[in-house]
Amino acid sequence: MMMKLTVLSLLLGLMIAPVLAGQQTLPAQNQAALAADVFAVVNGNVISQQTFDTFLQVGKRQRFYHGDIPAAEEAAFRKEVAQRLIDQLLMRTAVRERAIVAVPGQVKDQLAAIEARHESRPHWQAQREGFLAELLPQVEEQSQFEQLEAQVRDVTAPSEAVVMAYYQANPEQFTTPERLRVSLILLGVEPWAQTAQWQAAMDEAARLIKRLQQGGDFAEMARLHSSDGSGLKGGDLGYVHKGMLAEEAQQVLDKMMPGEVSSAIRLLKGVAVFRVDERVSPLLNPFQRVAPRARDLYVREQSEKNWREFMSERRSRADVQLRDPSLLAISDE
Repeated sequence: MMMKLTVLSLLLGLMIAPVLAGQQTLPAQNQAALAADVFAVVNGNVISQQTFDTFLQVGKRQRFYHGDIPAAEEAAFRKEVAQRLIDQLLMRTAVRERAIVAVPGQVKDQLAAIEARHESRPHWQAQREGFLAELLPQVEEQSQFEQLEAQVRDVTAPSEAVVMAYYQANPEQFTTPERLRVSLILLGVEPWAQTAQWQAAMDEAARLIKRLQQGGDFAEMARLHSSDGSGLKGGDLGYVHKGMLAEEAQQVLDKMMPGEVSSAIRLLKGVAVFRVDERVSPLLNPFQRVAPRARDLYVREQSEKNWREFMSERRSRADVQLRDPSLLAISDE
């Protein structure tokens, strides 16, 4: 059964695959002490230890190189897998309460997509009918889960007043950040070059900086000396904002005034000399220009909030027992 669960999970490529093999109802009188083969009991329904172990191993192979999880991440990943399995049972209950049924066309398309990905593999050809029979209820349930999530996440179209209030409460979302117009001279050095080559580039940069301070033409020097493509344009990089340049360069540029030339800065591809040509202050865009984006962001945030609160409420009401209590400390985020 473990091999079957593993194969099905890999076929689906989902950690949401149902725990059909590990779920049963535990009589109330037996819930106090969990047996060695029971991983968890959620509202009286059992998740077997085998199911947890299987999904843990599948998850490792899907997320981590060669399935080798760093020791520092092991505990958090075990909690994540436990959370997914528990949430799945909670979502299954919600599906029943809302009488949600699978969408036939969606199920058909998903099965066809899975078969298209795997039909050339020998194990699929040999066991096709068995795989499809096992996959069908899983794909049907996935369709139900997707409909549940869509229902919960649904947000009523906000009025213009609501969108305006969101815009006013979150100005940072609609502000064009500070921009700098910058010119560059890059004296190219291969990252693996010898120390002497790097020192030679630093010395050359110092000579260029001295000439610039004495009134030399930055654009002309960039055309003659820069290995960067911007050299053809006199070193002009255009307007840049934080995050576009290397951190070493950004830290220097943040302190510079227009017209100022930097010291020599060692970067990955060589030694750089910058000039700040213009500094443009941050600008809050008018509401009329960003109203569609503000509406989309509001709807997205409300959708996330709806789902987060829905699952948080389900978790808070659930009666969950785990054989390993340390896995119960799971975030609602």
